[in-house]
Amino acid sequence: MKNKIIILLSILSIGLNVQAQLVQEATQLGYTVVTENIYNTIKFEDVLFTDIKATHGDIDQMVNLFPIEDDENTGPTTSIDLAQPNSVTIEEPGAITGDVYREFEYHNGLEVTFFGENQGDNLEVIDLKSDNITIDGVKLEIGDPISNLTSINYIIKNGANNNKFVNIVEEGEYAFSLSLDLDSNNYITKIHYFEIP
Repeated sequence: MKNKIIILLSILSIGLNVQAQLVQEATQLGYTVVTENIYNTIKFEDVLFTDIKATHGDIDQMVNLFPIEDDENTGPTTSIDLAQPNSVTIEEPGAITGDVYREFEYHNGLEVTFFGENQGDNLEVIDLKSDNITIDGVKLEIGDPISNLTSINYIIKNGANNNKFVNIVEEGEYAFSLSLDLDSNNYITKIHYFEIP
């Protein structure tokens, strides 16, 4: 029995060391790594990102999260002419090619793209752009200084062409990145979540 406990503790120790090494490597590459608990506090347009992902691109569920503010229209619209901030254009550009895409473009600046490998699959968020984000209770908008993000320790990375950004990833989930692009004075110019191919 004692040997089994020692073996179990050894395996657990190895697993924790590997996880710590992955976090360290991601940090060295310029990623801001946050825990699952912090990552799950992320909101776009005051809606939890976990709730957006849980819709799997279902139109009715997205309407429930982002209600259309047009009293005459009870469902989503495909008209780009509406002035309400939550009016939405819904497109399925993959219908012609057989790809399963669904894009939601809201007039408030929110754009969400869902993708699935096959018809009938649950769609997953692969791209999202927003004018604002909340991370661990701190709300940021385009034009805000990144220094307002006081709830996490972030890393500003310098990219090509002198662009700067903060790449936030969930610990253990390095294929998805949330990028806060910055200008030369560290003010947010773009908020973009995407799947790294």
